[in-house]
Amino acid sequence: MRLACLVLATTCPLAVHAAAADEAGRSLQPDGWGIVTSQAITVAGQEFCRYFLAEWLDKPGSDRYTIAIRERPSARWGTQVWVEFGPRRVVQVQLPPARAEMKALGESAAEGAYEAIQDIERQRRFVRDADLAPDEF
Repeated sequence: MRLACLVLATTCPLAVHAAAADEAGRSLQPDGWGIVTSQAITVAGQEFCRYFLAEWLDKPGSDRYTIAIRERPSARWGTQVWVEFGPRRVVQVQLPPARAEMKALGESAAEGAYEAIQDIERQRRFVRDADLAPDEF
């Protein structure tokens, strides 16, 4: 059962990506090989992911990047959601108890993640270090 939930959680965003691409009139083949995985557990986390993905797919070239959206619900500390790009955590958000602000929060997190990934890519292009592999920067 746990494996089925994990597989379902990681494949749902891909179906959202394909459906969004089809509705927008674009081809279903992405330009890049990026994948978006989601490990949202709660309803609030899934709603955040939905708004995040809608904004993320509108960004130019976002289909080239592989990102992971992870959620850690806690009764004591509240729900935390973060976005990872490779080994880096590019955005971390504390979800509010009320879901009224979820759309703005998801959209701003997508914008922040996109900008952080663009900065990482710029640094990777301009800084060369013989001791580091290209993916270690």
